Amino acid sequence: MKFAITRPQGKGETLATELAEKGILALCTPVLTLKRVDVSQAQLIEICEAEILIFISQDAVLNFAAQLEQFAMSLPASNQLLAVGQQTADAIQHHFARCATVPKQQDSEGLVALPELQHVDQTRVALIKGRGGRAHIAKTLKSRQALLSSCSVYERLPVKEVSDDWLDHWMEAQIDGIVVTSNAAVDAIFNCHQPALLRWLETRYFVVVSERTAQHLKIQFKITDKQIALSAGADNQSLLMAICKLTSQQGSAMTEKNQEATTSVSNQNMEVAPDNVSHSPKTKLSKTAVVALLVALSGIGATAGLFLYDKQQEAQQFSALAELQQQNQQLQVKLNTALSALNQLQSKWPEQEQALAHQFAEQQSQVTARLQQALLKARQQVGGALSSELRSLARYAEFKAVSERDYLGSVLVLKRLQQALSQESGTDALLLAISSDIAKLQAQPQPNTEAVYMELAGLLAQIDSLPLKTIEKPKEAVQQSAELSTDVNDWRANLSRSWQKIRADFLTIRQHDKPVIDPLLDAQEQQLIRSQLRSYLQQAQSAFLDGQSSVYYAAIEGAEDTLDRYFKLQSAASASLAESLNQLKRSELGTHRDVQLATPAALKEWLQ
Repeated sequence: MKFAITRPQGKGETLATELAEKGILALCTPVLTLKRVDVSQAQLIEICEAEILIFISQDAVLNFAAQLEQFAMSLPASNQLLAVGQQTADAIQHHFARCATVPKQQDSEGLVALPELQHVDQTRVALIKGRGGRAHIAKTLKSRQALLSSCSVYERLPVKEVSDDWLDHWMEAQIDGIVVTSNAAVDAIFNCHQPALLRWLETRYFVVVSERTAQHLKIQFKITDKQIALSAGADNQSLLMAICKLTSQQGSAMTEKNQEATTSVSNQNMEVAPDNVSHSPKTKLSKTAVVALLVALSGIGATAGLFLYDKQQEAQQFSALAELQQQNQQLQVKLNTALSALNQLQSKWPEQEQALAHQFAEQQSQVTARLQQALLKARQQVGGALSSELRSLARYAEFKAVSERDYLGSVLVLKRLQQALSQESGTDALLLAISSDIAKLQAQPQPNTEAVYMELAGLLAQIDSLPLKTIEKPKEAVQQSAELSTDVNDWRANLSRSWQKIRADFLTIRQHDKPVIDPLLDAQEQQLIRSQLRSYLQQAQSAFLDGQSSVYYAAIEGAEDTLDRYFKLQSAASASLAESLNQLKRSELGTHRDVQLATPAALKEWLQ
């Protein structure tokens, strides 16, 4: 047998490979495509707040997880998760790292039979699914009084508007069975405009994953039970077992038919009479009568089938009508109860309104009395609280100015003291003392700390490029050639060259225009000198920040002395550094004079 797998793109290839390993040919023909349906953040929040979350398929898990990630949301750990099948549970484990409950019968009927969904009265349940699917689950949960919220995160759409091309291709490939996993796939492949192709399709075998899809094939398209093979689940292993079982059954049926045909031929051969045996004439049946009989039987069968189908439809309609009537009765009871409660509230409202007005008047009088008492106590306490606050502000301002020498901070505290005294009377002398202290503090010299600090930092960066006091050796004089001439007349020159060569082997005489003094410092000593200059400048930085004038000036003088002793002052860099040190030496560090504030004494006098 050959099978056509109609699952969406990327979901049927593995099953086709496993069938090929079993010797069964399979053709992957995706008839549906999945499209994501966007969900608002408010709806996602409502779904996450549900107590039970039901995931219908792997695609529902995938699209729901993607939309949660889009809004930077996560699934709460308090939700109870249910999955229709094992593959859906595996997808939940992959995306949410959570375990989901799976029914033994992996379909809608098995899901609603779980113990977790038996008592869900007033329980918030969220159904995460594809658009238009799983109406049985929603209907069952609503009948159990669950607070159901449905969230459609994807939808199945046919790849083509009509199925003529698919059916024509399958007919040419001699497809015997078709694997369908949803009602939408069934509707897509039966959407055919050619009656011949539709008649061929109605004779095929169908492998389905749920009883719901099997009933859809039977009712809508008149497919018989013998043509339908029900899989235990939607996973590849269950489908593979169902297809293998169907293939085995069809193989056995074909073997039995061949045996029956062989037996029939043998019996016919044995019944052939010899030539000398005479046969009595037999009465022949009219062809018209046979056709009429067949037509009559067909009509009777069709009439009986239609009658049974109408009875089934009528029974279903009566059942649905009875259920609706029962629901209407329940709603009517609830409505009557609500109306009765509303009438009772309306009758009691005037009495309650009077009681509330009386209670409000009593509470208002009590609050007024308590407020008067609180104001009286506050007036009694405000004197002591205000005096404590004013003393604290004056002491803090004096501490900032004298101890910390933070004149700006002291000014801010004194301004706060001015604001506290703005509502008091007889404070002219005190306010005058505060203004005088603010002016005195603002007149205190403030050294330009940042400029001096940055100037010293710039000098530190120049130390490595300053040239030291070293004397370069003059270049050696070019030696004359010591080769002897072959000319006899040059005997004197040859004699002089021979003497110079002999003397050079024992004595080395070099002549220079000025006395030679080798550099007095090696590389390590030069680095130590530069480190000493850098240490003086860093010490000056620290002393300046701490206000230690004697240490600051001593460090500047030490830096000048080091620069003068070991560095070339003729170079531009050294001369610029010396000039900067001279300017820093003349800059004022900012002397801190003792500041006496008049505010504490004036405040003490005003309080007395």
